Amino acid sequence: MNLMRATIMTCVVIWLSPGLAAGQSGKSPDYVPLTGPTASPNATNGTASATGAVVTTGLQHWVKRGVILRPGFAGPQSAKLVSSPSVVKLKNGRLRMYFWAADGVPPWHGRHVILAAEADPANPFVWTLVSGPMLGPDTSGNIRDRGVGFPYVLARDDGPWLMYYGTWGSWAPADEVSNRTGLALSDDQGLTWRVAKETVLPLGKPGSYDAGLTGSVSVLREPGGLYRMWYTAGERYVRFGERNRGIVHVGAATSRDGIDWQKAAKPAIAARVDAVDPYEAVLGKPNVIKIDGVYHLWVSVYSMPPGARPSGNGESYHRDNDADRSHWQQITRQELGYHIEYARSIDGVTWQRQAGQPVMTLTPGEFDSKNQSYPMVVDMGTQLWMFYVGNEFGSTGIGLATLDKSELNR
Repeated sequence: MNLMRATIMTCVVIWLSPGLAAGQSGKSPDYVPLTGPTASPNATNGTASATGAVVTTGLQHWVKRGVILRPGFAGPQSAKLVSSPSVVKLKNGRLRMYFWAADGVPPWHGRHVILAAEADPANPFVWTLVSGPMLGPDTSGNIRDRGVGFPYVLARDDGPWLMYYGTWGSWAPADEVSNRTGLALSDDQGLTWRVAKETVLPLGKPGSYDAGLTGSVSVLREPGGLYRMWYTAGERYVRFGERNRGIVHVGAATSRDGIDWQKAAKPAIAARVDAVDPYEAVLGKPNVIKIDGVYHLWVSVYSMPPGARPSGNGESYHRDNDADRSHWQQITRQELGYHIEYARSIDGVTWQRQAGQPVMTLTPGEFDSKNQSYPMVVDMGTQLWMFYVGNEFGSTGIGLATLDKSELNR
């Protein structure tokens, strides 16, 4: 099998008008069935047709379906952020989405919790909140005293459900990200949770690829029982002007029970840093699925402005003095932000990456006009559904895109 096509294929992206506003119920008047139109025959490269089709270049033909969840969906606790979806297909046919929510300007301010909502896949624009936060802050220590985010839920029939999450704590310096990976268990099919390990992936030794932070993960359980994890692995920080920028890779680990993990000696995929321009700093929140023996990975990639290289100039940025993040937005305005890229593998160890090729383009004037990140891809039969996040970590909501599964064989 030719695992990676060298040629760049035409990618047809349709933006459908967002569905229901936060808190509404019933079928969206803008809703189009997910087997609906894929392109206008009159669409041309880089322009919109009368039906809203936008044709760009890319590896896969993802079709944007619109925003499915907006900040405020769950009231004040989600007023500023809904982000980082993890979607489980329930046995009754419904979808349950676990997501990160916050009432303060992300990512550092406010109270951060993990919530859950359910929807009928026949209309994924309408979600019903599952009562109560699944998990929240613990002020007895400094690991998650600011809360939690980045859920990844693995449903099991032969044991408790597993939820891996990223912590937000006060343990890290003010100009660094305070993520670590924790684990919670559920004995009632994901309705209530108890923390099992506050740190399920300890930080690596100084100089190792995950010495600075661990965070979001993606976990598969193989038919033989082996658990495989790919995770956000922060190596170190480098200075760009007055801010520290984390250098983040995709790490890998294995486990026999999903609880105790053995990390790989080197990253699964390393950020290219100064080997490319723009400087590639982050490969974060990987999502891996396995179809017909092939592993498929989508990852959030963060790049600095063209020509930018680390320097020691400028005073340090302090988040505690920037409650509305206005100064942060000023010093990061030229950065290219996040986009989503793709890789595949026949063994889950050695990856062929389509580097520098976003799987979708940004849509001017819409919720993902500046950023696309934190993908969660679900196998829905003949289609794959990607739940992903728009601008400012999820300050504009969670969207949905679909792909004919046959595209992965190209």
